[in-house]
Amino acid sequence: MNDAVGGMGGHPQARTPNIDKLMSRGTRFTNGQVNVPICGPSRASCLSGIAPWTSGYFGYNFCRDPWWNNPILGESRTFMEHLGTNGYEVYGTGKIFHNHQENMEVWTHGHGHEVDWGPWSWDGQKPGTSWGSCVSHHSLPPHWDAELLIASLDDLPNIPPDPETGAPGYKGWRHGDGRPFKYNGPDDRDLMNDELNAQWAAEVLAQSHADPFLLCVGIGRPHAPLVAPKEYFDMFPLEDIQLAECLPGDLDDCAQYFRDGRNFTGGWGFRKYRCYLDSGGEAMLKRWVQAYFACITYADAQIGKVLDALAASEHADDTVVFFTSDNGYHMGEKEYLFKDSPWEESNRVPYVWAGPGVAEGQECRVPVSLLDVFPTLCDLADVEPNPNEGSNGLPLEGNSIVPLLTSPDGSDWTGPRHALSAVASDTPLDAGTPGDPEDQFYSLRTETHRFILCPNGETELYDHRSDPMEWHNLAGKPEHDGLKDELTAIIREAIRT
Repeated sequence: MNDAVGGMGGHPQARTPNIDKLMSRGTRFTNGQVNVPICGPSRASCLSGIAPWTSGYFGYNFCRDPWWNNPILGESRTFMEHLGTNGYEVYGTGKIFHNHQENMEVWTHGHGHEVDWGPWSWDGQKPGTSWGSCVSHHSLPPHWDAELLIASLDDLPNIPPDPETGAPGYKGWRHGDGRPFKYNGPDDRDLMNDELNAQWAAEVLAQSHADPFLLCVGIGRPHAPLVAPKEYFDMFPLEDIQLAECLPGDLDDCAQYFRDGRNFTGGWGFRKYRCYLDSGGEAMLKRWVQAYFACITYADAQIGKVLDALAASEHADDTVVFFTSDNGYHMGEKEYLFKDSPWEESNRVPYVWAGPGVAEGQECRVPVSLLDVFPTLCDLADVEPNPNEGSNGLPLEGNSIVPLLTSPDGSDWTGPRHALSAVASDTPLDAGTPGDPEDQFYSLRTETHRFILCPNGETELYDHRSDPMEWHNLAGKPEHDGLKDELTAIIREAIRT
């Protein structure tokens, strides 16, 4: 989920009434940053409190190289484990770890539902489940894969037989585990995964708990495939959709190294953008934006169910809520339609805290990151921030932002005034081998600037006071050499330590 939510300054057409309500009773951080702008390594860093430039877990091949193979992360404890051994009941559901890399032992008092990204479109033959079995929806070009699937839930896939492959075809949706997904109408259908997650979390909140508890709720949408009930698509008529604001030739002054696809996803964001544009022009891009909005509002509705259950429970007055995302997402800016970039759209995420002791209805502009979550939870729970004592001994690398929760203007803040993110390069790695920090892309966000440093030394510098869209790269202007040196030194110091 990107910054297209209330109070974050993203796309003005997005609708998130429940997240908006949460912001109204808490503090939103409009400079909340991830430490790796793609799901698996972002979650590994956030859950462990260990930076990717320390662990070397930047993302290369991460879907086939789970976080526990990493020699540092494999010996580091998650915040679920740490609170669980310090008197907390720990519950979880949905995508908290990267899918298929879950550590079920951390859920000491219950786990709800595993991730199912479906429902999926199927040809009746293609083997496997989930991503491996998905085929293009009948309304889209037949060569498209799961990452490109966009459809309203009521638009049942109708895949014809394929004489060339022998696939018999299939009409209807399918669950990720291969079961048929029942859909006879909006009131007679199977629940989608996020609906199940919200339902399960609400049941946990309705219970009495002898001890304090930690409840982690992983909502999948708006992750691809962009499938949601029709009612959410209807909220965003195609004829009213506004495409993301773009500058012609925006890429001309950007680092060539990244434009060449030298990140580990190989420039997929550029290719994905061209897939939609080349197959149907702006009309097809509007279909994607409509589906993305629909999935955001659908996700917001599930979040609302959880928040309503909390409000109706006996825990309403003594529970802190934190809401965030593992990465942002481009909506066409810089001719890019994906995550995993060094720019603002990939790295800035919703970052909201609410509850007892948190300032209400406030905005904080101090840069913070997902590395700060673990030490903040320790502070709020009155637990020593030493999870790795007795194992690898590594300290948590973020900072407790409790001073910012009480004084969002930053007047009591003595921590850093920047947040650092890393993007994995395409340098090949064997399974379990940490990446060399010198080989990666880095993106440093201050309150006023974003500075990007590529492995080959190319740089980008944007002044967000006058250029919030990052349209004008100032890195080549001599008057900014001093600032570039200062920001480069911050990155180099992080890599060295």
